[in-house]
Amino acid sequence: MLREMPPRDSSVQASTETPSSSIPSSSFSSSPSSSPPSPLLQYNLVGSLLPPATNSLEQELMVWHPIAYPALIPILASSLPLEKLLNPRRSDVLSAHLLHDAKPPDSVSPDMRIESRDDNKVNPEFYKKLSHLSPVHVSFLNQVDITSWTSLPIPNQIAVQVIALYLNNDYQVIPLFNMDLFLRDLSQNQPYFCSSLLVSALLGWACQAYTCMHPKAASWSSLFFLDAQAQWSRLGRHESVTLSSMSALQLLCMTSVTHGQDELALSYIRKGLELGKMMGLIDVASVTGSAAGWLDGYPDWQRAASYTAWGAFNWALSVFSLFALHYHKTEVGIPPAIMMPGDIDLALAAQEGLSIRLPVNVQVFRASCKLWKIFAPVARIYYGQANDIFLDGNPALEYAENIYRELLTWAEELPPNLIRQPGNCHGVLMMHIYYHAVIVDLFRPFLHLTHTSSISLRTFNADHATPRMVYHSSIRQLKRLLLSYRMEFGLEALSVLWQTGVVYVANAAIRDESSSKDEMQFFMHLCLVGLEELSLSFRVFGSITRGVLGMAVRQGAIEQHQVRRARRRLKKIEQHFLLDIGSDEIMARWMVDLDLAVTDPIHAEGGKLAEDFDRMSVHETRDDI
Repeated sequence: MLREMPPRDSSVQASTETPSSSIPSSSFSSSPSSSPPSPLLQYNLVGSLLPPATNSLEQELMVWHPIAYPALIPILASSLPLEKLLNPRRSDVLSAHLLHDAKPPDSVSPDMRIESRDDNKVNPEFYKKLSHLSPVHVSFLNQVDITSWTSLPIPNQIAVQVIALYLNNDYQVIPLFNMDLFLRDLSQNQPYFCSSLLVSALLGWACQAYTCMHPKAASWSSLFFLDAQAQWSRLGRHESVTLSSMSALQLLCMTSVTHGQDELALSYIRKGLELGKMMGLIDVASVTGSAAGWLDGYPDWQRAASYTAWGAFNWALSVFSLFALHYHKTEVGIPPAIMMPGDIDLALAAQEGLSIRLPVNVQVFRASCKLWKIFAPVARIYYGQANDIFLDGNPALEYAENIYRELLTWAEELPPNLIRQPGNCHGVLMMHIYYHAVIVDLFRPFLHLTHTSSISLRTFNADHATPRMVYHSSIRQLKRLLLSYRMEFGLEALSVLWQTGVVYVANAAIRDESSSKDEMQFFMHLCLVGLEELSLSFRVFGSITRGVLGMAVRQGAIEQHQVRRARRRLKKIEQHFLLDIGSDEIMARWMVDLDLAVTDPIHAEGGKLAEDFDRMSVHETRDDI
């Protein structure tokens, strides 16, 4: 698919590629015939999605900062596979049960079957879908005996597949531990870089994404979540101070959020960061107080500590943007004062006179660390106690512009294989999604201040180089990134991490007055499909989807028949979860209406918006529901 004008000679070749020709057929698990036609197809989608730059500032950014703002090649809507693109993808096993698709369960592709002749072994075909796992990683996984780490009744094959899916998806975006060291100890029953607490916390988190492949995974998630909590509560003060415990607490934090236990989530992230501070890994004021001293001379521990410390830092600010970008709270201040991931490998190679090239996932991790270092002071100021006073003052816009310049420089310094281009791995696209989400949040507060929204930035030449135009330019990039992610990735869309792009684009599409109605509804529907897919695995996204639907209804950004269709699907999904684990609905407390969050955070929460949507629906007939 044509996402942007490639910066090098490949642009000539790429420009002849049609959007549909580059879509891997494996990205979509449902054939067009198995899904009802999308309601959006009745709209007259003519012209192009995302036409060329619409303002002079965007043109300036595309010329002088093409890495951050690549020129967006228009895409003919008629060239897109709309029935596939605008209908949820899911495992045929689960979709046959939930959504009454035409395909029977026997049609499940062999590589995704959960059955096996040997319940302890994973079908080798399964690993072929996981492009980020090397043969060494697969070898380690095939040696895992999960009963060495837990007594809970999960089949070994399923546990290994769940871990493998996590390592292929979430880990590639935000690692919380060193995968090589973790897998070595996991397979060899060693306690240095693995622990039963970490295994339970990991399975509690990762089983959720696996739910659309195996419906019992939701119950396993709850069991392992409770088990990890119990293990943590039994640990003494000294035995809890380990790298594995710190990683486990970050996972417990995220699982708490998706299980609807937000206060518990806050306590876990705080405990994890407290452990990091005790070990000198994070939030340490000087190098002398850091872990660099006790790590010196132990390369494996240096590798492990760098991943854990920087992973927790990034997690707290990015995916745990639920506390920064979403909850509008920040729980971490000072970046780690130890080496970044990959530094020890570069240093050891240099000592031997060698030059090595770090793997792409390590390069993504390092670039992300630098990105979140830039954002950390912004989070402290914007989401601190005195944010209203600061943002209303004259220096605020100048501060934001200086940070924006740092962000543009960050993009210019990216290595070539982290630049957006055809063939990028999902980790690269996710990094760029977070990048533009940060820019959008950097300038969003100024859109609500009449005396700053139209003031021109000092260091740009374009007319009307205002905060609103920067916001608009990054939203357009986010739209293309979201479309690219939805088009190009299948299993990777099971990761909860891409929800940031979905929620940000949905907010922009709902209030977009500059685009045509067709384009607005296209992206609105694209976002709803993404949220619906996530709700198949993460129950909390049921309330988020309803919240977004309510926002769209109030703004007139969605047709009523689309609302009814989405509601019916969500009810079927929720009924499945209730039958399986028998608990009440999970409500989201993080910010979903991002503009409203600037002035009224309480009513901008996903759960509140979902309740508002439910009240809108009270007067509809049972047939409409």
